Amino acid sequence: MEAEIEKIIISEADIKDRVRELAERIIADYERKELTMIGILNGGLIFLADLIRHIPFAVKIDTVRVNAYAGNATYPKREADIVDSIRLNVKDEHVLVVDDILDTGKTLLKTLDIVKKLNPLSVKVCVLLNKQERREREINPDYCCFEVENRFVVGYGLDYDNRYRNLPYIAVLREKQDK
Repeated sequence: MEAEIEKIIISEADIKDRVRELAERIIADYERKELTMIGILNGGLIFLADLIRHIPFAVKIDTVRVNAYAGNATYPKREADIVDSIRLNVKDEHVLVVDDILDTGKTLLKTLDIVKKLNPLSVKVCVLLNKQERREREINPDYCCFEVENRFVVGYGLDYDNRYRNLPYIAVLREKQDK
């Protein structure tokens, strides 16, 4: 796998540091509140798991599975599809939606629409990566670890054709050469 990596843009150590720092902000904001964290699968799984390990108080966790890419495409579909929705009752609770990357905004807005219909007290967005250049919908994260340039990235939950999620860092793939 590593032979297919062009360059690492965010190291494992930098990710660990920023996730811990972000958790400290979340702790300060939600310490005495009922917090439910909703992870967007599959990409947000690793980020959510690492993030919640830093939270010292009880939180509820649920996930939503969203299909935003078709096959091995590097650009999201026109509309994201909800494959499996939220099961928890979040009425009158504070909800933090956690995802790996905010790029076009389609996936997060679709997820936020679902969450808001469940009447939570508040809803905020937490992302590992923010790719502002590709934004097609008006949305900004409340919590973000890193801003990234407009390149297709993999690792730490992010994939290409369901591969590379297990890399402990964020990287750019080498472009395939036609033979």
